[in-house]
Amino acid sequence: MIHATIECTGASPIGGKHGDMARWAEALATVARDIDSRFVEAGEALAGAYGIVERIVASLEAVSQALEGEAVTRAVADMHAIADRLTQLPSTQVTRQAALVTIGGSGTALRNPLARFDRTLRFLRICGLNIKVAAAGADGFGGFADMMIDRLDVAETEMRSFAMQLETVTRGVAAAQAAEQSLARESARVIPEVPRRLSRDALALQEEQASAGILANRIVDAAREVRGKIATAIGALQIGDITRQRLEHVVAGLVALQALAAPAPDETVQAHVLALLAAQATDTTADFEREAALLTQTLRDVGPHATALIALTGDRSPSASGSTPGDAPLELLEQSIDEVRALAGRLQEADAISDRIGSATLVTAEALAQRLLVIQRVTLDVQQMAWNTDLRSRPMGDAGRGLGAVALEIRNFSLELERFSADIAAMCGQITGAAQAMHAVQTGTTRVDVSHALDVSLQCVRDGGRIVREGLFGLEVEASELNDFVDQTARNIACDTAFGSVLASTSAALADAGSPIAALDEAPPELSVVLAQIAATYSMARERDVHQRFAMTPAEAMMPPTIGLAASDDDEDDDGLF
Repeated sequence: MIHATIECTGASPIGGKHGDMARWAEALATVARDIDSRFVEAGEALAGAYGIVERIVASLEAVSQALEGEAVTRAVADMHAIADRLTQLPSTQVTRQAALVTIGGSGTALRNPLARFDRTLRFLRICGLNIKVAAAGADGFGGFADMMIDRLDVAETEMRSFAMQLETVTRGVAAAQAAEQSLARESARVIPEVPRRLSRDALALQEEQASAGILANRIVDAAREVRGKIATAIGALQIGDITRQRLEHVVAGLVALQALAAPAPDETVQAHVLALLAAQATDTTADFEREAALLTQTLRDVGPHATALIALTGDRSPSASGSTPGDAPLELLEQSIDEVRALAGRLQEADAISDRIGSATLVTAEALAQRLLVIQRVTLDVQQMAWNTDLRSRPMGDAGRGLGAVALEIRNFSLELERFSADIAAMCGQITGAAQAMHAVQTGTTRVDVSHALDVSLQCVRDGGRIVREGLFGLEVEASELNDFVDQTARNIACDTAFGSVLASTSAALADAGSPIAALDEAPPELSVVLAQIAATYSMARERDVHQRFAMTPAEAMMPPTIGLAASDDDEDDDGLF
């Protein structure tokens, strides 16, 4: 913070018609120095205040940008999806467990018809050998028996593959049921409360951060308002530099007049120049008092906005414990996520197994259906061969009776194959239906990598919270410091009344001592010299306007405003804004 080092004092009023030009010059020079010192200090204070506002705006614009993006919204949406998935888990489990029971039960039930089917194939193979024996080398029957055995080999191969695939599925069902049971125990403990709390805490944090974003925007708007008024005040501080320059020019005029007055002053010339300097001092005083009053009002206008800014920043200032807004909702969300993790891990394990079992079962069911078609064709082929054997054995008389008996057995066994294959097909249909139901549950549910999604979402909201904390942290301190800067500036320029009093009394003393003379056809040479010297110091159009009123000849009245421009340019370069 900048403290005032110059007290609100000035030169004592100076009276007397003629006065003491040295004392007048010293009084005006002192006021010029005091104004310059105070306004430079005020400019530095306002520059510091402006820098604080710029930092506040930049910091909170980062908060707004971070919270207006889609990342936090998407993270919260993912958490809601996970919560919904977990909430629906019991009903999903009912469907999956029922499907697993069906698949496992049908797989077990298939063992009996498969075993009987295999035994029947072995009996048929024996029947084929019996045909060869009963035919006793008769033409065609040996080839017929070989063909039937070949077809039976195909059926046996298909059935072995069928049994192996079915065994793979049923083994997987046991693992899936174990995972589902573990998941059911975990879900019974935490559902529905934990998923609901996760969704609720995620929403609370989103609302908290959204509220922080709204507050950040309000603070930014207030800070921008303060920034605009401070910028206006900084511009208004130019009156200090303007007043200092004009007073220095009046002092320079007094010095020039003193030099002209020695050793024998021309009272008429002296009075005219003093009248000019009095007019410059009076005009300078009027401008200073008017602009200083406007500057004071501008600073007063900053006060309420700075106070409002402090109030807004105080709404989100760090607490005595060092915590910041958003910490509590974030901690609750982290606790909810920790509670969900164990359940989420078991859910993913069950999902993976169910996916694997469901997909494998569908593939196996399709393969089993194809194998059943092959077996059913073999069954028809065997039946056809039995009929052919019976027909061909009848004309053979007693020799054909044995073949007929074998053919009858083959027909009976083939009918058993047909019945067993129908039972197998029905059970395979149950397995396929269960696998499709499980697949429908899996594909109909929002599926995400729960652990990864939770990690990503939590990190996202943590980042958002960090940006909010960093953006809002310390704002109350900075806003208070801003207010101190503004107050300091107001105190630094609060002496305008005292300065005005000194300027007014000194201007009055100059006016009392001065007396403008009427225009002459030819002015005294020394007057023209001193007026030219004074005019050469001017750096402002207003000074030249006042000067024109004291021109002594028409030629001087037409004095171009470029007189003293070189000095003006240098002066302005040296004494720019603060």
